[in-house]
Formats: sequence, C-alpha cells, structure tokens
Amino acid sequence: MSPWDPSTIAIDPAELTLYQSLDGPERLRCSLVIYSGGDTGRQITLAEGVSAIGRSAAATVQIDGPGMSRLHAEVQVEGASVILRDLGSANGSFVQDQRLAGPRLLQDGDLVRLGSVILKFYEHRSVDAALHDRVYRMAMIDAGTGLYNRRYLNDALRRELRHSRRDGRPMSVISVDLDRFKQVNDTHGHHAGDLVLRDSASLLGAVVGTAGTLGRLGGEEFLVLMPGAPAVAARALAERLRAAMADHLFVLPVSHGDGQHVVSHHQTISLGVAEWSSAMLDACDLLDAADRRLYQSKHEGRNRVSG
Repeated sequence: MSPWDPSTIAIDPAELTLYQSLDGPERLRCSLVIYSGGDTGRQITLAEGVSAIGRSAAATVQIDGPGMSRLHAEVQVEGASVILRDLGSANGSFVQDQRLAGPRLLQDGDLVRLGSVILKFYEHRSVDAALHDRVYRMAMIDAGTGLYNRRYLNDALRRELRHSRRDGRPMSVISVDLDRFKQVNDTHGHHAGDLVLRDSASLLGAVVGTAGTLGRLGGEEFLVLMPGAPAVAARALAERLRAAMADHLFVLPVSHGDGQHVVSHHQTISLGVAEWSSAMLDACDLLDAADRRLYQSKHEGRNRVSG
C-alpha cells in the first residue's frame, strides 16, 4: 500500500466559510451539516443557547426544504450538551429514524431528519464537517470573488419567491453590471481586470451588508436579492451601490516593458431594479424585468439606476 498523502484532502482555512481552528477552544463548537437538497454540505454552527430551526424568516436557523415547518424544531446548546426538541411540526422530527416524543440529547454522528431534510450532528469541529463545508463552497461560491455563484442565487431566488407568494411579502432584485469592463482587460490586462472584479465584489458586499444577498452571475454581472424589500428600498440601496463605486479609486498594478507601474482607475456600474408582482410567472420574469432596466441604464449613459 502506498503511503497516505495528506495533500489529497488538504484544507486551506481561508477557504472554509465557517472555519474555526480544530486545535483551539472553538473546536468544541457543535454543528449540523445538511445532507439533502440544494444546500447539501452546508454547515450550521450551533450557538450557545436556544435556536429555532424552520423555513420562516423568524427562525434562528433558516432551512427551506420538503416537509419543513415554519418553526419546526429547536436546539438548546449548553456547553457540550445539545438537546433537540420538536415544536409541534406537521411532519415530525427524527433522530436515528426515531420520531421525537420529547427532548433528545444528540450524540456525535446522529442523523437528524426534520420533515424530509436530513442533517448530521457533529459534537465538535471535525475534519469531516470541514470537508463538507469545502465541498459546499466549491458548489455554491464563485472562486474569483468569494461571492455566491449563479447556482446559489437561482436556488435562493426560487426559495424566496415561494415565501413571497405564500406570505404576501415583497421581493426585489438589483441587477448590476460593471461599465465598459472589457476596456479594463484590453488596456491594463486580465490581472488588472481580475483585481477590479475582486475589489468591486468587496466594495459592493460592504454596502449591501445585511440588506440583501449579493452574488456574481458571471463575467462582470452581479445580482442582489432583497427578500421582504419593496422596490423603493431596492432603489435606495442601488443608488448607494452606484455612488460607492463611482467614488472609489482603484489602484492597479500594470506591467510594461520597463517594469511595473501603478495606474488609477475609476469604475462605474449600471443597475436595474425590479420588484416581484402577481403578473410575473416565475423567477425568470423577475430577472428579465431587472435586466431590461439595467439595459435602460446602459442606453441612457451608464453610471445610473433604472427601475
């Protein structure tokens, strides 16, 4: 047998969404890893105290899946002890295929089923849990910017639209595109273009904050999901995004024949805002509406918000 090569499962701590040192005091933090559906591999670190699990926005841990109630179950964390309780859910909570009739103390490796959503409980931050998290990142995170990718955005948008239809709450999106980005690559090279993309993602993310979910659709296109927000709130955020980019000075390293130089670059964005309406059939209609308004911003001179 050939010797084990640790590089085959090497984990870069910077690549883990919820990484904590496996050797430090945080190693005792418990977690649940989702084992089914579109969020397979997602790791949920359990905070001390009581956390409600369900598909409602009121749940501490929000999971949307088949058979999941609005407030389905709760976990109570006290040191190394984690207790799971069902909250009168329609489809029940199960541990190791046994339906809960009362509180259940979870053990390391227990399989938990809430409705039809399957999770695995880890008593501490294990290598297995970290590997699941890395796989989840590879599937859901854009490597170039660290933002959510198109797959995640599409899944999240469909999920949030189900909530909007069911609860009657608003839902808006902001479509974002970097203006004349091709010129950056053509003039300064692809390394400079990659830097503009990464710095733009960081700047946009700082402005969006907790007001929505920012992701990269591909190329120089980004999308902001704003569940619960009407168009007026989305327009206000879009204007803040536009202003932040217009005011930012990018500093780009550029190589020439006589060495490397630094150039300044101003990068603007165009944005389109759309709110879900009953006249729309699905997520594609909402995205198409935002794209039409984005193109309107482009045609009217760029560096502006439409919608």
